[in-house]
Amino acid sequence: MPSPIPQIDTDVLTVVDLVRRGRASTRQQLAQMTGMGRNTISSLLNTAVSLGLIAPNGSGPSTGGRAPATWRFRQEDGLVLVAGVHSSTLRLAVTDLGGAPVECRTLPWSITRGPAPTLAEAAARLRDMVGPLDRPVWAAGASLPGPIDQESGRPTAPPIMPGWDGFDVVGAMTGALGVPAVAANDVNTMLLGYATDLPDRTERRLQDVLYVQVGTGIGAGLMSHGVLHWGADGAAGDIGHVRVSGSDAVVCRCGRTGCLEAVAGGWAVLRDARRAGAEGISPFLRERLGSAGDLTIDDVVAGVAAGDTECVTLMVRSATAVGDALAMIVSCFNPGRVILAGPMPQGCAMFLQVARRIVNERALALATKHLEILPARDGADDEMRGTAVLAVNAVFRRAMS
Repeated sequence: MPSPIPQIDTDVLTVVDLVRRGRASTRQQLAQMTGMGRNTISSLLNTAVSLGLIAPNGSGPSTGGRAPATWRFRQEDGLVLVAGVHSSTLRLAVTDLGGAPVECRTLPWSITRGPAPTLAEAAARLRDMVGPLDRPVWAAGASLPGPIDQESGRPTAPPIMPGWDGFDVVGAMTGALGVPAVAANDVNTMLLGYATDLPDRTERRLQDVLYVQVGTGIGAGLMSHGVLHWGADGAAGDIGHVRVSGSDAVVCRCGRTGCLEAVAGGWAVLRDARRAGAEGISPFLRERLGSAGDLTIDDVVAGVAAGDTECVTLMVRSATAVGDALAMIVSCFNPGRVILAGPMPQGCAMFLQVARRIVNERALALATKHLEILPARDGADDEMRGTAVLAVNAVFRRAMS
């Protein structure tokens, strides 16, 4: 399959990639990053401009002399097709090359339908979405809620994805959409999208980030020195199925007992909330269950706001277990910032307060001295942007190899 990037000198692509990733924007910065002379950099910039890959972007701040010219990647000139596969929904997007949305759609869809129908539906919808847009499609990406082998892009024993184990997601998307494709774990794409959108990606404390998704399941992404840490096989950060002390009798969806997800994940909170509503332990949840026929995490969050004792208990239990796991990771990894995504940490101040307290009490003092623990602004947007950026990263990596 032909690359969307012309077959040009790798030095030109190196310069374009540094500009694209926000690592450099002036001739001087590019010269410092590459070790090339300023005249060589000027020639490479001229070539990149003629190819339509970068464009002038005004002047940067002066350091005493003439203000330097700056450059930007022309991300608006291409498109990426993104499929966010979740347990009960498909979130589809057409983005530009920087992950900014052009069009988004979300439809109800159970992941238990299996990989072939799911990816075929995603591809058909994405082709329909991109049809009216007169811009070249560079790549496609899929974000999945399970462990992904980074060499092959295939799910590996995903606990909540029956039928997906070993499926060739990349091959299926490439074949259906006719462009290079990638697949990755959802929390890693969220972290990449979050980091890409930071106003100053070179600030030291933002180079080491822990991003934790507390949704139906629980997972974490790790960024070290500004680089996403995948681990040897792509399993780094899969904390949902680590054992939680004192919970040996709790059976997880993966078949094991005592997993963090089985105590603190959204499905576990809803399991206990439904029981509390059905048995009348929580009048608030009993009323919600009777009127709607089922419960959501938003109902539990609303119950906390209403002062329902059982809802508060469920939220504190989840936040305490998550905080315990975070304290261990913070002590080992020493991030400058922890981002918590999902309806509980984003929608309930109590969850954040409890998790922060547990981390500060149980992690190393030095590791928490300057630590920030913040809610995500929008985990779904982070996922979309990160998946698109990951796909474009792969295009550049392939063209430069």
